[in-house]
Amino acid sequence: MDITQVSAKIRPRNHYEAIDLGTVMARHWLVALCGLWVCASLPIFLLLQLLFPESPYISALVIWWLKPIFESLQLHYASEKLFATNVTFKNILLQAPKRLWRDMLIKLTIRRPSLSRSFDLSVGELENLKGVQRNKRLNVLQRSASSAAIWLTIVGITIEQILIVAFCSLAWMLIPPQLDIYIDFWDLITNAKVHQILSWCWYLAMALVAPFYLASGFSLYINRRTILEGWDIELSFKDMVSRAKKEQHHVRLNLSPVIFFTIALLAFASTLPTNLYANATEYTSSNDENLGELVPDLTPEAAQKRMIFIMESDVFNDIRVTENWKFIDQDSEKDEDEDEESEMPEWLAELINFLAQGVEVLLWGVVIICVIFIALRLRGIEVPFLEAKKYATAPPPSSLFGLELSQDSLPDDIIGTARKWWRKSPRQAYSLLYRAALSDLVHAESLALQGSHTEGECVRLFKQLSQHNSKSQFFQVLTDQWVMLAYGHQRVSHKQFEALCVEWIQFFPTNTPDIGAKKG
Repeated sequence: MDITQVSAKIRPRNHYEAIDLGTVMARHWLVALCGLWVCASLPIFLLLQLLFPESPYISALVIWWLKPIFESLQLHYASEKLFATNVTFKNILLQAPKRLWRDMLIKLTIRRPSLSRSFDLSVGELENLKGVQRNKRLNVLQRSASSAAIWLTIVGITIEQILIVAFCSLAWMLIPPQLDIYIDFWDLITNAKVHQILSWCWYLAMALVAPFYLASGFSLYINRRTILEGWDIELSFKDMVSRAKKEQHHVRLNLSPVIFFTIALLAFASTLPTNLYANATEYTSSNDENLGELVPDLTPEAAQKRMIFIMESDVFNDIRVTENWKFIDQDSEKDEDEDEESEMPEWLAELINFLAQGVEVLLWGVVIICVIFIALRLRGIEVPFLEAKKYATAPPPSSLFGLELSQDSLPDDIIGTARKWWRKSPRQAYSLLYRAALSDLVHAESLALQGSHTEGECVRLFKQLSQHNSKSQFFQVLTDQWVMLAYGHQRVSHKQFEALCVEWIQFFPTNTPDIGAKKG
């Protein structure tokens, strides 16, 4: 790869900046990276869905295990796109058969559990290193970047799980509330259709996270090589050379006689004999074991041999990293503490010490009391003076779905008023019946309803309270007709309304004197 053709600004960055650069690259190449992932994984996913229709989660699990294979295509596209501009999606896709089969067994077995996979993948795929050479190269590259690569994998897994929950929640939110779907938890986790939806959500989450995960790991790899190999310095020198060459085209070389005379003197001086290195001792690595000693009067060739020997020795390559905790400006803090202690009166220091000890004893007493209280409550023993007050049940709601539930707001003759309103506004008539039924359930039946409950939840709660008696069945019919009229905007027949009014008297209190009132 030619670093002069790089499309990003090469400079040493910390790990967070390198990961951020990877996310920027992923955003720019998101369509191509996602396309490579989908083209390589979607046929396998669909085939597994057909082979295991009763266990669709197997397809998503297999795709998850084959992640390193699909990421190799994305890595080659990102690397060639970063160092060249003529790479195309089609060229990378045509190389897929060769790339997918390369080192497949070792990628899916030994290297699969690695938490730094996005960082390690570049060493094997781009540098073509294997075995011992790959391990040595990783030891050098991972000295300060392994923790960032591991945290990148952990964050990627977390984002995948969040996206799965988000997709499932979005699908659930798009279901109309009028359908009133209620699924038991055991049926939910054993339903094949639910597993199929979850497998598709998992696949989409992996397809969206993979470009950012791979590009961020690749950016960490590029940043680590920039620091070790000095890519930024090399690019700076090449820019200086290119600018110097451009300036030479505009400046005419005009040598004065003084310059000619100086060059002649330098040439004559170089031909004079010198015994500067005559007494120099030739260095050989075989007879010098003291690498730390200063060897004077070395010839350039011997100095170069000594330098190479020292760099290849075990002593020079013995790198150890030690970490120690140290207070910032520890000496200055000690001086400030001494000054404060010298200025503080003795009686004030004793008072502060006494108060601190008293607060410490008080806090330990609170902790001991809390531990004893928790232990007694776990054993079912009530503790006097420490039990929480048992508050009365919450008052019934004053309104539900925008309907007033207070009994004072209802007319004395509910059926007669509903029949009177039926001629002008069927919606208003059903609203009165439904509102009166809810008021009776809240005040007479003591049904614990809240403002967050839906119509379907009200029916379900009343069925549980009344154990599916005839009144709960009538309330379900009333709710279904009210929902169909209010939300579905479907007309209810006069016959249905009259049947509802006749049955109303059997279950709810009414002051209607004439049950068989005129219809129409």
